[in-house]
Amino acid sequence: MPRIAQDTARSLLNFLVSRGLNRDDLLACIGLTDALLNRSGELIHTETYEALYNKGAEYLEAPQLGFEFGQNIAPDRWGILGYIAYTSHSVSAAIDNQRRYQTLVGNLGAPLLEQQENHIILKWIPAYHCSHHTVEEIITGWVALARDLTNQSSIGPSEIYFGHPCQSSPKPYQEYFQCAVTFDYDYHGIRVPKAMLRIPFHKHDPEIHQLLCAKANSMINNLAERLPVEIVSKFIMNQLPIGVPEIDDAAQHLQLSVRTLQRKLSEHQLTFSGLIDTIRKDLALSYLSNTNTKIVYISQMLGFSEQSAFQRAFKRWTQQTPKQFRDSCTPNHLR
Repeated sequence: MPRIAQDTARSLLNFLVSRGLNRDDLLACIGLTDALLNRSGELIHTETYEALYNKGAEYLEAPQLGFEFGQNIAPDRWGILGYIAYTSHSVSAAIDNQRRYQTLVGNLGAPLLEQQENHIILKWIPAYHCSHHTVEEIITGWVALARDLTNQSSIGPSEIYFGHPCQSSPKPYQEYFQCAVTFDYDYHGIRVPKAMLRIPFHKHDPEIHQLLCAKANSMINNLAERLPVEIVSKFIMNQLPIGVPEIDDAAQHLQLSVRTLQRKLSEHQLTFSGLIDTIRKDLALSYLSNTNTKIVYISQMLGFSEQSAFQRAFKRWTQQTPKQFRDSCTPNHLR
């Protein structure tokens, strides 16, 4: 089951309390305490986060709860990664940092960048069958973050795409995003002009940014010492959407020598290439059984240059095609 930073769950809890819900009731609903939620940097199961959304949406009768929460952006929502994003110099840099340090804040899903002539499409591929609230929070949060950090409230995408049906009126979405908003699309994502990625952030602070990145690197290095296979695996997962990483890339990310990383993996009877193959297989099985993401996007998320290469690899892993596997294990409403 994917995990999410407790910082994010705490932010949602505080937002719901600000809307009039009882804090103790919400905590009881998710089986946590304030003391546990205040452990910054720790991760919890996404089931807990989704339960919080479900409870809040039920009490408030708010089908647009994720959309509303996404507009209330703040750096502490993502722990140290949020502050790194806020001190980055541009949208492009914030995206790069998100991919680099995603390990520290969970694995709800991953961004997938598609280049066009004058635009980019930033897709979000969920790692599980999440609620529409979570999707709308993430997509809306991207726009809110860009507007806040460029100090341009009018900045906006060219189009917004949601893979689920609209749960209420589309008018608030169109008014907030100031562009066309399409529901029931092939994927969740946002289309923006390439120039938007280069607009400088007015809160960029090179010195503080460098200190935060050093702290994040230290946190990853400490985790790598204690949980080398888990941390290397998370690095591979985060890198696959932009290409299959080399062992040199992983060693540099973990601040280890290649020889040290090879030794740590061999202690668990693993090789780097074998770990990549296992991760690709596990992710493919999870995406196909737990989401309705189209197979072509799954192949891109796993770093395959062509869907046919993914089909061959999947047949090698399971003796089935991806479609045959999905049809055999996925409920009809997800097919």
